Amino acid sequence: MRQGLFILLTGTLMLGLSGCTSSRPMQSGNAAYLYNPQELALRPHFVVEHLNDTVSQVHYRLKSANLLYVRGNEGPSYQARYALSYALTKSIESAALLDSNKSVYTDESNAPPDKIIRGSFTLKTPSLSTGQQHYHLQIKLRDLHRGTSFQNYIHLAKSSLNKRQYFRLTDTTGRLLYKHHLPPGVPFRLKHNSLNPAFYYVSVYDRDFPMAKPPYSDDASPSFDIDPDTTYRVAADAVIKLPHQGFFHFRLDTSQWAGFTLRSFYPAFPFVAKRRHLAPPLRYLTTAKEYDQLSQKRGQPKEVKQWVDRFWQNRTGSGPSAKQLIESYYERVEQANRLFTSYLEGWKTDRGILYVIYGPPDKVFPSSSGETWVYGNQTSSLSYVFNFTKVSNPFSDNDYELERDRRYRFGWGKAIESWRNGYTYDSRDIRRLQDAQDQVIYNRNRSPYWY
Repeated sequence: MRQGLFILLTGTLMLGLSGCTSSRPMQSGNAAYLYNPQELALRPHFVVEHLNDTVSQVHYRLKSANLLYVRGNEGPSYQARYALSYALTKSIESAALLDSNKSVYTDESNAPPDKIIRGSFTLKTPSLSTGQQHYHLQIKLRDLHRGTSFQNYIHLAKSSLNKRQYFRLTDTTGRLLYKHHLPPGVPFRLKHNSLNPAFYYVSVYDRDFPMAKPPYSDDASPSFDIDPDTTYRVAADAVIKLPHQGFFHFRLDTSQWAGFTLRSFYPAFPFVAKRRHLAPPLRYLTTAKEYDQLSQKRGQPKEVKQWVDRFWQNRTGSGPSAKQLIESYYERVEQANRLFTSYLEGWKTDRGILYVIYGPPDKVFPSSSGETWVYGNQTSSLSYVFNFTKVSNPFSDNDYELERDRRYRFGWGKAIESWRNGYTYDSRDIRRLQDAQDQVIYNRNRSPYWY
């Protein structure tokens, strides 16, 4: 368990939230679609910024290619229509609406366009009686022509003006940036929406953070040393550039840790774009001896690529099957980077390690205190249910810690064995393993007589 800096949020992880019709909570179903790109035609991006104590603004963008454009009855132009609705509550378990609305938008063009559609809406965030100033926002976007929809959930924190959502990140022209990782040397601006600071204090963490341990591990996660490697000051109204890779935490003063974090892993992140990016994620599949051999080639991209090629060729040989296996593995690494990046790359996180090895979960049940993932049959004697606890982290709102258990060792070993034998592993393999185990138990316990 992480010690010192990060505080685990307490609460019970629930496999389902239910209630009567009049008090139905915001999220009571399976949210696995959020982590499975194959299931979604629409996947807009959202950014929340707080304008003041009671008003926040939500920005969104989506690709026009993800909407269905149809020709109108009275002219040659093409139109796309989509509805955007939202509901704000004080928590994911709460049914009491604080604010809600629905709007319908039309985008028109002479031909089906290839562009980015941008928009925004404001919402009211009234003061809560608890004084915690935390909210849960559910946003739904629906393509009215195609009938597809996307629903997302965003946590809003307004307990302090130092919180990250009070900051606005833009390029030098003032256009909002939706990602919080930038390559070194790329210019940007950072504005605080409620204050007018003269300077930001930038704490720099230039470290190689360790990757997640297997889900069965007894070892505690290493403590996070909160002391930065360096701290410097930049003018708040200046054009800023990150000088090198690392993660950079911008604060209004050094007496508190809340602030705005930017990460700079490498220019092509989240993609596995260079030879040197192929090696680190292989640690999940290699033995300690194999990984030591690979580590000795660090700084030699050509040799790293040759070693990685031999590793995969030894699994499947060459040809289409080898290519498919490699693509499957690194596509999961890239997807984990998109979904689970916190203060370290997504594939290194507790959710990332499961995603890379097992693939997208069949069921995801979020709650205020964390998430529960289910692979395969939830009622099987061979359970693949993983509980994650949300970590209070000043650098990221996307940090979750797995509740590890020795009982995960058997399933983990089967998954690694499958990859090393040249087969992509996913929830279908888990279901087959569960069915076989349940059949063994059934045969062992049933009566020897049929009458």
